[in-house]
Amino acid sequence: MKKIVAAVGLLAVMAGAASAQGGGGGGGGGRGPAMSPEAQDSVQLSRLFNGVTLNADQTAKAKATITKARESLMSMDRQAPDFREKMTEANGKRNADLKALLTADADKAKFDENAAAAGRGRRGGGL
Repeated sequence: MKKIVAAVGLLAVMAGAASAQGGGGGGGGGRGPAMSPEAQDSVQLSRLFNGVTLNADQTAKAKATITKARESLMSMDRQAPDFREKMTEANGKRNADLKALLTADADKAKFDENAAAAGRGRRGGGL
């Protein structure tokens, strides 16, 4: 189990280092090369569960939930007037499903903290 968590963490660090180097490729609005969907899922898993230890079953279910949520978001019409509301609702459902995998109150609190920090990060630090 620790090997899985370590591998996910390493992948997140590698993705962050690659992004910090800039790169010349497209995608991401000038943020370097676009990550593969699988890499995006792994980064999201490591961000949301940072400081939370998952067993193999929880990890598999979390990966499946994140992948399903990403695929659902990708199928949405980004030009629709209610896209933002639908995306917020879908992300809330994903986070509730992920949090339901946890049993310890401390892990749930840490998950909430991580989810809040991840949301602020995409919107410029929550300011």
